[in-house]
Amino acid sequence: MTVKHLGDEYVFESENREERYGGDINFYIQWEQHLLYACPSAYRAPVAMTLRDFMETMFRPDYAAHPDTAKLDVDKLEWKRDQRPWQPDLDKSLKDNGIGHMDYLQIRSPGLEGMHGVGN
Repeated sequence: MTVKHLGDEYVFESENREERYGGDINFYIQWEQHLLYACPSAYRAPVAMTLRDFMETMFRPDYAAHPDTAKLDVDKLEWKRDQRPWQPDLDKSLKDNGIGHMDYLQIRSPGLEGMHGVGN
């Protein structure tokens, strides 16, 4: 199918910009070796929420169907932010941890290697 090109660039405001979230942010988390979902999960959360509260009240229920979730110890997680090693303070807010709108976080849970130990 042919497409008619109308210009060199598209100029518009993103519908996903932070100010449209009413004080919340949208960010992504991938639990390495736990591929219950095929891609990182997107979350909308208030910036004042502590990372520990987020993990317990939003992340854990989202992954409740995975058998490793009940064994998940958030204090032992290894973290990456934007694919670089990172050590957050779980008792500080998302904002105070520097988690911003559209950030990408990865967590790894040593000793929990996915269903049947095969990384899924």
